[in-house]
Amino acid sequence: MANMRYFATLFIVTIFVGCGETPTSHLAEEFPIIRSGPHDMEFAFILKGAFRMGSPESEEGRTYYNERLHWVKLTEDYWMQTTEVTVGQWLKVMTDYPSSDDEKCWRTNGVSKEDDHPVLCVKWDDAMAFVNALNRKEKNSGYKYSLPTEAQWEYAARGYTESAYSIDGPLDSFAWFGFSSYGWTHMVGSLKANFFGLYDVHGHASEWVLDFLEKEYPKANSVSDAVEDPTGPKEGESHVLRGGSWISLARACRSANREKFDSFRGNITNGFRLVRTKR
Repeated sequence: MANMRYFATLFIVTIFVGCGETPTSHLAEEFPIIRSGPHDMEFAFILKGAFRMGSPESEEGRTYYNERLHWVKLTEDYWMQTTEVTVGQWLKVMTDYPSSDDEKCWRTNGVSKEDDHPVLCVKWDDAMAFVNALNRKEKNSGYKYSLPTEAQWEYAARGYTESAYSIDGPLDSFAWFGFSSYGWTHMVGSLKANFFGLYDVHGHASEWVLDFLEKEYPKANSVSDAVEDPTGPKEGESHVLRGGSWISLARACRSANREKFDSFRGNITNGFRLVRTKR
């Protein structure tokens, strides 16, 4: 059954490569969003499969960070949080707001302390502290939590598309960015979701992933050469942020866009979402 599901997914990916369309939602019906996560978190089932990570050289807005197209194969199913971690969820797990260098970040116009807005001013170290605290609280749940790898993030964000964005329609119908955000954050999940039921993968909070920045993606030009479950370099100077933010230009919100940031620094744009796997 598992092999049949993998080949079914690969068939879908093959059909929709390059066309920017989204397949019908039979998988979403078979694997509905989990609404029983801790602290009001919701997680969408992400079926393992293969995809082309990165962007074509012709994609408008492509950045100077390497986005070489290459095949990646994810060999394990997982669940992705449907929204970015909110302020309210953060405070239910941690004792205080993220440990930015000072309180200036939380006094910045646009950065909200409302419970249903994305938590911001988050260092990578803060995000990992949240993950560790949540895993301690949920040690008997049968699940463990983590930041997504860069590959897990892009696979889920794309939702079987290879276009610059994973959702059809005007960008401001599914992304808070630049002028469309009006200069502040908003309630999570208030715009369109992608195929997997994920909100705000374009814009809103720039999302930390697990990986250090890999400056050169590997060469993997066919699915038979696909890189399996990549996790990036074992060490590096910077970690990766994905998805763009509420003050980003449109090009920074693309599915393939990559940004680097020091793990020990917070920022008014930086947040995160979780993945969940079985222990």
